[in-house]
Amino acid sequence: MTANLLVDYLMHDAVYRRLRESGASGWGRDEEVRFLFDQVLPLLPPLPPVASLLELGCGAGNLSLMLAARGYNVTGVDIAPTAIQWAIERAQSARVAATFTAGDVVTLGQFADSAFDAVVDGHCLHCVIGTDRAQCLRAVHRVLRPDGTFVVATMCGEVVDDRLRKLFDPQSSTVMIEGRPTRHIGKADDVVAEVAIAGFDIVSVNVVARRDPTEQDDLFILARRPSRGAWDH
Repeated sequence: MTANLLVDYLMHDAVYRRLRESGASGWGRDEEVRFLFDQVLPLLPPLPPVASLLELGCGAGNLSLMLAARGYNVTGVDIAPTAIQWAIERAQSARVAATFTAGDVVTLGQFADSAFDAVVDGHCLHCVIGTDRAQCLRAVHRVLRPDGTFVVATMCGEVVDDRLRKLFDPQSSTVMIEGRPTRHIGKADDVVAEVAIAGFDIVSVNVVARRDPTEQDDLFILARRPSRGAWDH
């Protein structure tokens, strides 16, 4: 991967401000969130007992609140303060218990080691660029308890949309807009390898084909942090 890409993750906050002002319900359409939920839920540890769960890049809390309503003890983290405030207000309005906090998914610095039974990437990992990806995966490994579950939901596959292809740099597998990287779109096997290299056991891999030529394939990975391993302290 290219190490020196100039990434501005806080640009997402401006997008969330525009979305909120436009009356949108969040980053994605409601049907997209429902699709993610239907794919992710069967991969999570069963309840009871109530499992502690962290969602990376929770945005306005759409997926987090659906998981919390099913009984998970959910914490959502996102770098965009606007998204976090939006998620808090949505949780209060829906009377669903969930915790939302602003933070960097690359380091997850505010969370203790082995703090969660499960971590869900609900379309966040493809927003993490370059060498930050390995650091993020190591952070996920750290905050998961041994035998904890990691669910990855990320875009992957060949870029076929004409508009997107003009912005895509195949060398770094990155979508570039005005010289800035915004999305990582890798081959499914390469993303699975990233997760494995970070110290996870891969349990299952599923690629769901794009439903529209303007979209990407969706990759769903079920992984676990081993009870013992090279990364454990």
